[in-house]
Amino acid sequence: MADEASENEAFRKEITERIRKHVAETECRLNPNEKITNALIDALVKRKVKFGDYYCPCRVVTGDPDRDRPNVCPCEIHEEEIARTGKCQCGLFVGKTVGGNP
Repeated sequence: MADEASENEAFRKEITERIRKHVAETECRLNPNEKITNALIDALVKRKVKFGDYYCPCRVVTGDPDRDRPNVCPCEIHEEEIARTGKCQCGLFVGKTVGGNP
């Protein structure tokens, strides 16, 4: 149980760092609602444990690595979704002006 908890914490740190790096290098940012952000990071960790990678919680995992690869967070279409709606489908990433903050 302790090994599982430490593995999950390591996964949480890994995906959080990946997300922070992505936000620093792109025009998107994290959802300003920390409750949503934390819940989505928890879901990403669960998917890492269950499926072997950080598949977006709002996408179906088929088990076919070629079909699923575009859905690894940050997924390939999140920027298109942000441009169209102001946020990605799951809501982890938002545009620079969502929440009233430029």
